Amino acid sequence: MATKGAYKRLTKEYINIQKSPPAYLFARPLETNILEWHYVLKGPPETPYFGGEYHGKLVFPADYPFKPPSIRMITPNGRFQVNTRLCLSMSDFHPGTWNPSWSVSTILNGLLSFMSQDESTTGSINTSRYERALLALRSHAFNISNPQFKEIFPELVAVQQVPLHIAFPNAPVVEAPPVTTTAPALPTGAIQRRTVDGQRGAAGSQALLAGAGAHVANGVGANGAAGAAAARRPSLFSMSHWHKWLAFFLVFAYLVIAKTITRATASSSSAASSLH
Repeated sequence: MATKGAYKRLTKEYINIQKSPPAYLFARPLETNILEWHYVLKGPPETPYFGGEYHGKLVFPADYPFKPPSIRMITPNGRFQVNTRLCLSMSDFHPGTWNPSWSVSTILNGLLSFMSQDESTTGSINTSRYERALLALRSHAFNISNPQFKEIFPELVAVQQVPLHIAFPNAPVVEAPPVTTTAPALPTGAIQRRTVDGQRGAAGSQALLAGAGAHVANGVGANGAAGAAAARRPSLFSMSHWHKWLAFFLVFAYLVIAKTITRATASSSSAASSLH
């Protein structure tokens, strides 16, 4: 259980990290235990760790900051053994070199700096740069398979990894073997049945399409012929309508002409009578 001083100091450091996040690292304590912190280091450029994502933890003593924490790395990285206490100047391996003014950010920046070097220590391993680049490429997939990582760092779960040719441009290209898929073999009888069924289905589909096409073509042809004949044939209603108008006009003209002739005849008769 953390002392009052340790609790106050670690709370203050967490607030400072939230306000001013350090480059290439994330860190936060467990909600149930402020003495156990989890961190994620991002591989810096121009190192074989570029694009990598390295999860680990710090376990602080109850009387922190007067004693240093233990440091472990959980993600395979090619530089340190996993789940092993690391011997560093700011870890619990060397309490005599510990400075109480050092903070969580100081510890993790020192770890990242030591990781980028080749100096050996307790908990370190020797691997090639290419192997470290491969582990960097696989680090995210490893982390998201860890339920604790997903619970503590949910914002990092969906982060995409940097491709290998960017993470380590000088690495030889490793081609994946071709993937072939083979359908399970069917008995000869089943193949024959499927072939016959397929031919029947194709023939039925063609017959159905042909019948539908003939039906549509016949319908369109019959309707088109009927429509053309109807268009060429004058309407009976239209013919009787114009006949009525023509008859009315002729009758009207006949009446006007007859009345004009009657008036002219009457006028001639009146003029002849007045002369006698």
